[in-house]
Amino acid sequence: MDEIAIRDPRPDDAEALEALITSHFSEGSSYGVDLGLDDPTYHVLVAVEAGAEDAGETGAEGGRESGRILGVMALRELASPDAVADEMYFFDDPDLLPDAGLYGHLEMGYVRPDATGRGIGSRLLERLHAVGADRGVDCFLADSWYHGGDDSPEKLFDAHGYETVHRDPIERSADECPKCEGECVCEGALAVRRVAGDEVDPGAGRS
Repeated sequence: MDEIAIRDPRPDDAEALEALITSHFSEGSSYGVDLGLDDPTYHVLVAVEAGAEDAGETGAEGGRESGRILGVMALRELASPDAVADEMYFFDDPDLLPDAGLYGHLEMGYVRPDATGRGIGSRLLERLHAVGADRGVDCFLADSWYHGGDDSPEKLFDAHGYETVHRDPIERSADECPKCEGECVCEGALAVRRVAGDEVDPGAGRS
C-alpha cells in the first residue's frame, strides 16, 4: 500500500495548497485557501507522503519524501439550505437540496496530478465522512466541476455512494479547458450522499 498520511493543516501549508489547487485550473486562475484553523465547523485534511513524523500522527508506516503535500479536501458544516447555497460555487438555489438536519459541504478536493491513482481522494473523502458523522452531518454534498480528465470528481463520488442530482453544462471550447481534449464536456454538478440509515431520498429536492 502507498505510504500516505492524512493530517490536519498547518499554517505554513497555505501557499503549497494554493499552488496544488491552481495547477488544475486554466492559466491565470487563482484560489484563496482557507485552512479553517480557528473554525470548529470547517475541517480541512491534507494528504502527504508519510515519513516517520507523519506516520506517528496517523498510524501509517514510515515512508519516503516525508511531508510532500499530495492532496487536500475540506468539509464545512452548514445548518440550512440557504447557508449551503451561499457557499456553493456552481449553484445558488437552495431548492436543489434535500432536507437535512446538518449539511456537510465538501470543498477543495484536489490531488497533485502526478499522484492520481493512489487512492488519495478516497482516503480524504472517507476520513471526512467519519468526521462529519461524528459531528451529526446527515447529508454530504458537493457542487463540483465534472470534466473529461482522468481525475474527474464524478468517478470519486460515484464510487462513494453519491447521487448527482443536478447538472449544468459549462460552455467553452476545448482550447479554453485545462482538462478536456477534443470537446469540452465540463459540467457544474451537484452530488449528494445521505448518511447510511437515513431514509430520505437523496434526489428529492426541496419544495
